Amino acid sequence: MTTQAEVVTTDGVRLHVETTGSPDAPVTVVLGHGWTCSTRSWHHQLSGLPQVLGDDAVRVVAYDHRGHGRSAAAPEGTTRIEQLAEDLTTVLDEVVGDGPVVYAGHSMGGMTLMALADQRPDMIGSKIAAAALVATSSGQLTSRAFGLPARLDGAAAVVAPRAVNLAGQRLERRASAVRAGWLKGASAAVRRPAVRQLVFGKGADRAEVDILMADLAATPGRSFGGFFEAITRHDLGHVLETLGDIPVEIMHGTRDRLIPPRHGNRMAELLPSARLWMYPGAGHMLMQERPRDVTQRLASLVRKVR
Repeated sequence: MTTQAEVVTTDGVRLHVETTGSPDAPVTVVLGHGWTCSTRSWHHQLSGLPQVLGDDAVRVVAYDHRGHGRSAAAPEGTTRIEQLAEDLTTVLDEVVGDGPVVYAGHSMGGMTLMALADQRPDMIGSKIAAAALVATSSGQLTSRAFGLPARLDGAAAVVAPRAVNLAGQRLERRASAVRAGWLKGASAAVRRPAVRQLVFGKGADRAEVDILMADLAATPGRSFGGFFEAITRHDLGHVLETLGDIPVEIMHGTRDRLIPPRHGNRMAELLPSARLWMYPGAGHMLMQERPRDVTQRLASLVRKVR
């Protein structure tokens, strides 16, 4: 059974939270989603972890980042990874309480953990007892972005954030029309094949693509452009050593086009104590494309912590 709740951040933003499992469980798994996604991207793990480990053995908490899913919009100037780390602290304080946490971060959610480790290294080990970094990066995301050659890195670093911010502004202007229904069918028909090709790997389930398309359509323009720019500026490779004393699993798909697998390899080099898992043929949405594998990896971390 899934329980829904809300928490309010230090600057007054309402965050949507979902939980499964027992509130008295000895270990809590906290799930942080990626850019333009929501808690729904973790739906397999929300239901699957209590089934694998037992309702009394684990509590699972998933929440929507500000400006995503059913959380409130991100106020101007707050579309920053550092702000997401502060929001994570609120979730840990208000929802999780005492007891060890296994944190699993997908894409931008993984970057959120790195920002937390940078801001509050005291929480790593004392609160965050284990971590999973799923299809994420420690930085240098504009290097050979989207398969472009290295000679275009400089242009990508300048042009990509501006282009996505412009797209976000257009989305904001069209939002009322899309919610009203017109434009929605045509734009979705055009976007869907491109999104599936870019974000998913081989043999993606149609229902899983539908989840991402719905989340993408609901993402406000400010979040779409602002958080993309924050992602391109993310560079916290030096922080990974802070995670060296806790169990860490790094998971990546070999066909991830958004954050290519070299980013997983680089994190493994910077954090040699971590275990690296590469999934052949999988794209960026590992939790949805390889749900059983991701669930089992998280269950393994819970057993280690417990």
